[in-house]
Amino acid sequence: MGLTPTQNGELPGWLGTPRASSVVYVIVMIVSALAAAALYGGGAAAEQRQAAKAPESSAGRPRLLLLLIRQPLWLLGIAAQFGGFAAHAVALRSGPLATVQMLVALELVVAVVIVRIWSGRPLSRASWAAALTVAAGIAAFLLLASPSGHGLTGDLPHHGMAAAALGAAVAGAGAVAAAAVGLRAAGRRRAVLLAVAAGLGDTCSAVVTMAFSHVASNGVVAVVTSWTTLAVVVCGIGNVLLTQTAYQTGRPLITLPIISAVTPVASVAIGIGLLGETPRVGVAGGVAAGFAVLVTSLALAFLARSVPPSQPEVAPRLTSTPRPKLVPGPRAARRAPAVPELTEPMADEDLLELAASGR
Repeated sequence: MGLTPTQNGELPGWLGTPRASSVVYVIVMIVSALAAAALYGGGAAAEQRQAAKAPESSAGRPRLLLLLIRQPLWLLGIAAQFGGFAAHAVALRSGPLATVQMLVALELVVAVVIVRIWSGRPLSRASWAAALTVAAGIAAFLLLASPSGHGLTGDLPHHGMAAAALGAAVAGAGAVAAAAVGLRAAGRRRAVLLAVAAGLGDTCSAVVTMAFSHVASNGVVAVVTSWTTLAVVVCGIGNVLLTQTAYQTGRPLITLPIISAVTPVASVAIGIGLLGETPRVGVAGGVAAGFAVLVTSLALAFLARSVPPSQPEVAPRLTSTPRPKLVPGPRAARRAPAVPELTEPMADEDLLELAASGR
């Protein structure tokens, strides 16, 4: 949790000696970043596979997490995510942020490969090209738009904490709104909206965690009395719930790319717009970053329209039960006029008498 990249890519003592060559730094960075991508992607694929089996009635509710926490495969996916976080931290300590993030963006490709293997359905060349374009677009955006410096370093002042709270509130409100609309939708639209909600929830959790890390450096008393402590717990649980609800739609090649794209874009927007972070490049780089976002969005739209779900999608049907036949009760039987059983032809006088009694 407390691991942060160093200024010059210097390895800490527990990773190597200060005299280690730059080649070692590069090797450690590449290996750990690729390991993080593999663990992130494998964990996401495992979580999605298990969440897709959960009943739709549990979508967006804590009951979904209670169901998933009993599944070994889902727990393995969570463990892989934690392993990816540790490997990611090692990579950030041994190399530049932009390079590491470009390698970690390959997690999407890993997840797509695993999902395809599990589903047993071949993916078209166009869909593969779209998935690779999304990964490349994310990497290019991070390279171009990642801040070169943080406006909030050291202890956060009061306005810095207020900016972090505002950024988390904006991302959280967007996540709740997208989830509320998505839960009422169906098909591809449901998958897209819930994936957007999960990406914004991830951003909200990241902003709160950043603020909490600054508070934690001031000691135990500051942690206990800060709003960030409760916010980390609430946002963390909400983030997991939104992500699993998106996975539950059974469309991993829609939800996985969208979550991977929304999170960095929203994080960079909040970092530059509210937290005072400085963009890495100027106007030309901003235009290039915008172009990367456009290309990524087009690739996501193509995937949303062309990729089938991992499980056969069944349109919701209104199950109508047959109407029960109305059986007269005892009272109705009493009220109904008794009709004599005709055992032999009736005479004309009897017919007249029966007609008169019916009146």
